[in-house]
Amino acid sequence: MSETGKTKISSIPTISAIYYALLQCGYDFFSIGRGNEHTDTLRKFAMPQCAPSFFSDTRQTTCEVYPYWPRAALLETATFYLLPNCTGYENFDGFRNQIMNAGNIAEHERGIELWNWLALFPTALKVVLDSTGFKNYFKWEQQWIAEQNDAYKKELSLIHTCMNKCIQQYHSPIKNIQVVINPIKCVYSADYHMKNTCFVFSSGAFRTESVVHEFLHHVIHDLILLLKQQNLQIKYQYPDIDSSYYLSGDDVGKWNAFEEYSVRELTKCVMDGKYPSDLMVYLKELL
Repeated sequence: MSETGKTKISSIPTISAIYYALLQCGYDFFSIGRGNEHTDTLRKFAMPQCAPSFFSDTRQTTCEVYPYWPRAALLETATFYLLPNCTGYENFDGFRNQIMNAGNIAEHERGIELWNWLALFPTALKVVLDSTGFKNYFKWEQQWIAEQNDAYKKELSLIHTCMNKCIQQYHSPIKNIQVVINPIKCVYSADYHMKNTCFVFSSGAFRTESVVHEFLHHVIHDLILLLKQQNLQIKYQYPDIDSSYYLSGDDVGKWNAFEEYSVRELTKCVMDGKYPSDLMVYLKELL
């Protein structure tokens, strides 16, 4: 990882373009948990009908609390599989395999309709990236990112320390952490992506525990798969886990909910400076 204090909040233009486009298509989650000055500024960048209609289909009805799940997150993931000039996919098969093997997406959410829609993504994204409106918005976003870095210097240093400890303790292959905060994305929405040995955290707001939480998903996910293969008995419900985590309510959904519950509990430990020495033992105790 980079030296202490070098971890920075940053933007990825293609991800910024996604949320700028969603703003044009009625994305109303940008105002939740944010002040009037911030939301008033974003409204000035909202120009309905100035983004491809493709982005309107990001909103679905499968997740009541956040109807942009999973498609907004899938668009973020797709950006890591695009050609540098965004004229098409560089590795569409790799992208498809990642999504089809993901345990947190229901089967009916990744059928042929999804793939027909995603095939149109590079063209729609390039239109947004090349637009004057987005370019003007992105200049403002860069200023906002600089302010975030100034405001969260101590927290970024804490994340570096915590991540180093987790990487060493749990033998993670991660070498770099990229914290991507978007001023339009819902402040309660957080996702992570893997780009070679770089862990990319993506959210609408900076919270130390949220970065740690998403990183720990990466740490324990393979262990969850090993537990699943052992045909262990698993509860149907866990405290404070939203029903959407249970997907269709089958075993895949139950294990997905257990992973979320486990990560939340482990995050509490790590934030308190406690790092379980054997994560498999820790997870079995939670079971």
